[in-house]
Amino acid sequence: MPPSSSKKVSWMLALLALLHVECLAESDPVGPEGECGPRDLTPECCLKQFPGQWERCTGAAEAEQVVRSPSPGMKLAAVSTATTVAVAMQPRINAAEHRGVELAADLLATVESAIERCTSKADQEVNDHHFQGRSPSAEICQQLKAGKQVTWAVYLGLFKHEQAWPCLRKALDLLLPGRYWLHPRFQLDDRTGQWEFLDKKRVEEIVAKQGWKGLKGTIEPDLILLNEQGIIVRVYDLKFPCPESNIARWERYDKGRWRDRSQGDLYKAALQVTPRLVSPRQGVIRK
Repeated sequence: MPPSSSKKVSWMLALLALLHVECLAESDPVGPEGECGPRDLTPECCLKQFPGQWERCTGAAEAEQVVRSPSPGMKLAAVSTATTVAVAMQPRINAAEHRGVELAADLLATVESAIERCTSKADQEVNDHHFQGRSPSAEICQQLKAGKQVTWAVYLGLFKHEQAWPCLRKALDLLLPGRYWLHPRFQLDDRTGQWEFLDKKRVEEIVAKQGWKGLKGTIEPDLILLNEQGIIVRVYDLKFPCPESNIARWERYDKGRWRDRSQGDLYKAALQVTPRLVSPRQGVIRK
């Protein structure tokens, strides 16, 4: 990826967001820069080598249509993928010297209700688009949708996330303006042993200089909420089980730096907040 082209970097970021870039945290490079790690999705691997060539990389015209123009709502979701509220405070991680103050109970209840609503709405809208409102069966979930490895389960999960962002942004702009981040990225500083927030500009700089391998080991929860001092007080991750009868659960890393660690455990250790799963059927899981 040419480091001189910030526009291409931004587009690449948006495309890889559609392919769940958090899997980069688990990837181990197997060759020179531009080649793919063992956990890369086939389209993601292709896009690393041919930035911006979505149709070439998925081999399915329908995939491009879903990204760019399936419906007004989904089109908005695709355009908004890599955007975060411009006025949001820089997140500060909980620490002994500055503990976060929890949101007021009534405000938190309203916020979590909005998160649940947006998650369910995204789930239903994508099902409406692909299955006339029905939920896919277990058999369909395991069928290949794009490339040689991307099943319907993976594909639907990715696009339901994208569909949820505009709804969440609209709701949280009203309820917590400037005090939330969608899919923020954090990196462990090996020199200090502390996790640090990477804003969009910093992510683009890393990718431009090091390629996508520069983001190896980073984490990217779906949503964080901040208190009035900018300290992270809530962390959420959206899950869209396929079929819908499956329960939402944390994934466990099976390769890379965080091998054998639960995604939820790593988020808690990094951000000093117990993260919560959110799914269309279960809502915010508080256990």
